[in-house]
Amino acid sequence: MIAAIVFAAVAALDTAAVARVDASVAQIMTAGHVPSIAIAVSRDGTTVYSHAYGYANLAQRVPATTDTHYEIGSITKQFTATAILQLKEAGKLRLDDTLARWIPEYRRGAKVTIRELLQQTTGIPNYTAAKGFVKVASTRTASFAAILALVSNKPLEFTPGSRFAYSNTNYILLGEIVERASRESWESYVREHLFAMAGMTHSGFIGDEARLQPMATGYDAGKNGAKVSPAFGSGWAWSAGAIVSTVGDMLAWDSALFGGRLINATDLAAMIAPGKPAFGKNSWYGYGWVIDSADGHKRIWHNGGTFGYMAANMLFPRDHTIIVVLQNNVSLAGPESTAMRVFEAVEPSAATAIKPAAGEDPAITTRVRDWVNRLETGNIDRSQLGAEMNKVLTPAFLAQVKQQIAVLGAPQQLVYLGKTNGKKGTVYSYRAVFAVATFTLHFEVDTTGKIGGIWLSP
Repeated sequence: MIAAIVFAAVAALDTAAVARVDASVAQIMTAGHVPSIAIAVSRDGTTVYSHAYGYANLAQRVPATTDTHYEIGSITKQFTATAILQLKEAGKLRLDDTLARWIPEYRRGAKVTIRELLQQTTGIPNYTAAKGFVKVASTRTASFAAILALVSNKPLEFTPGSRFAYSNTNYILLGEIVERASRESWESYVREHLFAMAGMTHSGFIGDEARLQPMATGYDAGKNGAKVSPAFGSGWAWSAGAIVSTVGDMLAWDSALFGGRLINATDLAAMIAPGKPAFGKNSWYGYGWVIDSADGHKRIWHNGGTFGYMAANMLFPRDHTIIVVLQNNVSLAGPESTAMRVFEAVEPSAATAIKPAAGEDPAITTRVRDWVNRLETGNIDRSQLGAEMNKVLTPAFLAQVKQQIAVLGAPQQLVYLGKTNGKKGTVYSYRAVFAVATFTLHFEVDTTGKIGGIWLSP
């Protein structure tokens, strides 16, 4: 049972493990130009290590501490999902209710259920992908109606329940359902029924940042170094990403949720079970949580990002370990990868646990290494790309990719994980170990041998 995470006291990390953690974090911060990182590690319910590195504010040289506040972005979705499950347990809604029942003004909601909103299988377009969103969200105040207007005239991208597609709009709609079912504002509901019940005394929302002190300043990585990121306008992140917290409060959240103090055991099990869309394949997404494995260890996790902030909340249930990482810039050396490096420092056997799959094609592996180098240097051979990939890799987008991937360098290790059928052809997957980060690298080749896609997942 996952609830076992919150019991049995254990000793703090030994000095060798602490040295491994500190060395990994220092390397990541240097290569990724990360101003500050705060981490906390819990084992069997006891905090065994908590530390902050770097500066919460570069201009004023304010050191980060474990009490420093960071925006946690999409980790907020766990809170919204928990609120929905609490309201279900109170008999105020059903997961099979249609969206139309609760938000009739969204005319495409007749065949969408609350469960599909939770599992991200609705086909509802992502409002944060709307053209010009960053400018709008950094200069204007939002409302639910304003967010809904960004997608209300767009068709569904697929039949609800037929497949997974991550959309922040799903959790905005869930936040509105929380308000209508509880007759409280979403923020008030979260404060009273989640923060208070979990003992999260240092958490709030983006609109509270003036009083949530100390507060980290968010940064973007620019060509000439870090620059202060624009602020997220009031209301735009809301129930999909507006919570601000500390590493200590995030461990309190995990303890309360997985300790059974917020929802019952049946709903918790459903929350962290991969969804099963209608086409028969398991999704890797539950209700506000990703469920997968890495380095041979089961993970339950989510990451988050806003303007200038990134966060990761990662549980290893079989190892009874929780790792929280918060940082104040946006980098490809992100907090979910840092969490994995911290886990490997705490559990050294994890770094060597993964075994290569059978059937590796050396020619494909060589091609993967070549294309990591091409993306890093900008030396693109477009004759190897499929039509859609050629269209996606515009000069502007390629420059952005080059800047982001430069922090990684060449992969130190590529471990073949196997192949699957993709939308355009065959997807070859590798565990790619770089100096400052570890990812699963996916390389899709179509039936003509052209590259249909290259992407990284944590």
